[in-house]
Parts: sequence; C-alpha cells; structure tokens
Amino acid sequence: MFKSLFLFFATTLSLSLLFCQTSEAENINNRDFGKILVVYYSLSGNTRTIALTIKEKTNADIYEIKTENEYPGSPMIYITAKKQMNPKNYPKLKNDNIPDINKYDLIFIGGPVWWYTVPAPILSFLSQTDFKGKTVVPFATHGGNYGKFFEDFESKIKNAKVIRGQEFKKVLKTDKNLLDKKISDWLATFNEKEL
Repeated sequence: MFKSLFLFFATTLSLSLLFCQTSEAENINNRDFGKILVVYYSLSGNTRTIALTIKEKTNADIYEIKTENEYPGSPMIYITAKKQMNPKNYPKLKNDNIPDINKYDLIFIGGPVWWYTVPAPILSFLSQTDFKGKTVVPFATHGGNYGKFFEDFESKIKNAKVIRGQEFKKVLKTDKNLLDKKISDWLATFNEKEL
C-alpha cells in the first residue's frame, strides 16, 4: 500500500512538473516577438550557451561575432582586451554572413564581461551597426561582477530602443535546469507593448 501511494505521488509530481515546463515553453514560443535575431560573442562558451538557449526558446536566427585575429591565452588576453577598449583599437571582425538588421524586429546581443564592461568585439560590432528603429535586448555572462556592462552597452549602441538586460553568472557551472528556468522567466517578463 505504501509503495503504491508513493508511486502515485511520484507520478503525479512528475507529470505536474512536466506540464509546467511544457506550458512555460509553449507560452514563450507562442508569444509574438516578431522576427528575432540573437547576436553574440563568446570566447569560452558561456555566452554561446545563453545565446543558443534564447534562439531555441524564441525561434530566432543567430549570428556569432568573430574577430579576424584570435585572442592570446592567459595572461596576455587581459592586456590585449584592456588595450582594445579604446575605439581606435577595437578588433577587426570577420564579416562573414552579417545579417541584415533591418529584417528583424527584436535583437538580443550578448557577450562576456571584460574589465567590468562590454567586451571589445561587441563594441566593434556596435560601432559598425545602425540599429535605427530596432528594439535591442542585451545580455551578459560573467564570473562574479557585471560592473557597468548594461550602462556602457546602452551608451555605445546607435539609435536603438534598449530594454531589460539580463546577466548570467558562472554559466557553465550552473545547473542546466536552473539556467533554463532563469532564461524562460526573463523572456516571460517582456511586455509586448515595449517590444
């Protein structure tokens, strides 16, 4: 009897959790965000993980920013990244298959936090792109402090309407289900009027 009761509650709980996850995913996928693009720069895979999850949940197109020259290993990367914070020193980007921004209604742009701000590859992309009439949502990945990432992002982007950014700490060390829920919860907060 105890075993049967336990199995009943375990099955009920599992089905409830599955239903909640499915309903949440359906709610996000059925919302009309318009045509979506996810743009990201990722050096170690943290930002790529978030970008791919956003793509999956919103049926977005995706574009990875790549630099012409690879970054050196540690500790030289820190010196190189610091030097590139000056607009005159932004890294050159590979111009492979750059999407036509005009085709999209909503654009997510994300990258890692370097020196407590937006990384130079993202700054280089922003400096080359006019986001006139577009709604842009930034996201950042970091190991402990996102600093002035969102403030600096908004000051560098041209002509965009910037809304509700989100930070993600220690992505590759975070439980996948918790990370997935955080992204779903964030997307669910978007107000269609502000998009």
